[in-house]
Amino acid sequence: MVEYISKAFLVGFIAFLPVLEIYTAVPIGIGMGLDYFSTVVFSVIGNYAPVLLLNFGYERLNRIPKVQEWFAKLSSQRLKNWIDSYGIGFIVLGVPLIGVWPLTVTMKLFRMNSGLFLIYSFISVVLYSVAIAGIVHTGSDWLHIGK
Repeated sequence: MVEYISKAFLVGFIAFLPVLEIYTAVPIGIGMGLDYFSTVVFSVIGNYAPVLLLNFGYERLNRIPKVQEWFAKLSSQRLKNWIDSYGIGFIVLGVPLIGVWPLTVTMKLFRMNSGLFLIYSFISVVLYSVAIAGIVHTGSDWLHIGK
């Protein structure tokens, strides 16, 4: 049980890290012997934690007048309208291309609706975690690894 918890924690921690994220967490979890479901769950938890951390951290920082003024200079109404129209596509494509850390910062600076962003980013993280697990499973079957 302790070994399982330590492996699960390690997978979640790797998924949390900005450079590694789910791309390495899922294969490492499977390689360490965690089942696919646990690997995906702990990868999603670890990879989604920065979204929550940065989202609520931004909200706290935005209460400071000088910071709020600075954030307002970084965005425009035109960008906000574009993000509101095409945000889900940008998020779904952005998670695998740039990762959740820069994506969250970008969405907050463009003032995307927080509720929509939290939902879309969660769906995207789950989809990519499952897809990576499927790719690893397919590859291991094809190469006859673990048989």
